[in-house]
Amino acid sequence: MKANQQTRFHLPYPLFDSHLHTLLMGNRIPHAVDLLSKAFDMNLAGAIDVAIDERNFLQRVKLSEQFERLFLSSGIHPHSCSNENESWDFRFAQIVTQSQHASVVAVGESGLDFYRRRVPHETQELAFRAHLDLAANSGLPLIIHNRDADDRILTMIRESNCRHGVFHCFSSTWDTAKTALDLGFHISIAGNITYQNSNELQDVASRVPIDRLLVETDAPYLSPQPEKRGTNHPGLLGFTLDFLAKLRAVSPEKLAKRTTANAKRLFIRSV
Repeated sequence: MKANQQTRFHLPYPLFDSHLHTLLMGNRIPHAVDLLSKAFDMNLAGAIDVAIDERNFLQRVKLSEQFERLFLSSGIHPHSCSNENESWDFRFAQIVTQSQHASVVAVGESGLDFYRRRVPHETQELAFRAHLDLAANSGLPLIIHNRDADDRILTMIRESNCRHGVFHCFSSTWDTAKTALDLGFHISIAGNITYQNSNELQDVASRVPIDRLLVETDAPYLSPQPEKRGTNHPGLLGFTLDFLAKLRAVSPEKLAKRTTANAKRLFIRSV
């Protein structure tokens, strides 16, 4: 199916989408790959297709082979780390193998999600510790998912040797952001910064040093205003960037250039 001509795009300058889920986009919109192709034909300078588990890796590899500037991560999301049918050691061994593929530039997403009680905390922590060790041992940056688990996630990072990665779709306090920055991590901002009642997030985003700042879609989730009701895709990343630039009182072109350079420095040097 061809991309819907009514689908809105806003990529007025080169941007790097540091976090999206192409296969999950495809579950919501049948022309997701066409949207991705159109974004790359416009100003999408690069993107990370982020894993939620070890499945469908070969399908994701085929996408990365189709799009030169689409890179992959390998990892298991906190909501996916419990599986009664397979042992954790067997599942994580696949992640380790996948992390060695040429298209993989990051580990994750992994972390802790204490907001929804889908997986016991102890199971999440076991999985997160394994990802921390893999990132530290491989030299790949770690993509961190954190929801309502600030103190524990920071403690576990301190206890590890991992000092390289990004807190994706950041939604915590400035104190948490400051500690994450001190530990060597980047902060990535998604479309939820454009929503009402996001004052605390806006405060954080205005204070993150520009050389440690990334932007993302987290597609198919968190579409930015004015497209909040639709399925998110990388062609909408410019709306988030524009809002962030206005918040920080810098030109969108300057912020686009810096966040793109930051993403390439963090991820693409690992290729």
